[in-house]
Amino acid sequence: MTRPAPRALRTITIALVVIAYAVLAHLSNATPGNESLGAVLAIAPLWLAAVILAWRSLWRRLGLLACALAALLAYARWDDIRHHFALLYLIQQSGAYGLLGISFGRSLGPGRVPLCTRFATLVHGSLSDAAARYTRSVTVAWTVFFAVMSSALLIVYMAAPLAVWSVFANFCTAPLVALMFIGEYLVRHRVLPDMQHASIFETVRAVSRSAGTASLTIPHA
Repeated sequence: MTRPAPRALRTITIALVVIAYAVLAHLSNATPGNESLGAVLAIAPLWLAAVILAWRSLWRRLGLLACALAALLAYARWDDIRHHFALLYLIQQSGAYGLLGISFGRSLGPGRVPLCTRFATLVHGSLSDAAARYTRSVTVAWTVFFAVMSSALLIVYMAAPLAVWSVFANFCTAPLVALMFIGEYLVRHRVLPDMQHASIFETVRAVSRSAGTASLTIPHA
């Protein structure tokens, strides 16, 4: 009798954590009296990401010290954070998609390798000219998609009640990203029928392995 695949269990666990976070984040936005919960949920992902980056950085001690000072500052200004936690959600959500759009867009510059071309190379090795052209086009598509998502989050936040924005931010953005992945996968099958197509999960694993083997360093001046 085979044991459950650790990778599958890890994927299920991550999915459950993401769903639980989305539900709690929405409750904090839509239900009065949950300001403290909202503040914690808004700050925690940003702070944890900063700690991870600091730990992997060449300047680990300095980075971790900065994270500790940021935590102390948040504690000192906790009342202000509680009253404006929804704005932190907006910065977290819109900022993340905006940064992704910038990253994909920058890779399209002269002398750079488009990100989707780089991802495809990690999976397939060398690419044909047709595949290289297609992956560049996909990089453009993802750049536009992330820019639209970031802008939509800002517009809905300013134009609609907070509860409506929360539904869009917590329950609609992730399915839209999934639909983008599925749509690209279907288009790829039509545009490149002779190519051996990797699944979405195989691509994600290849990119994750590549990211895991590279340590984040800050060059000396």
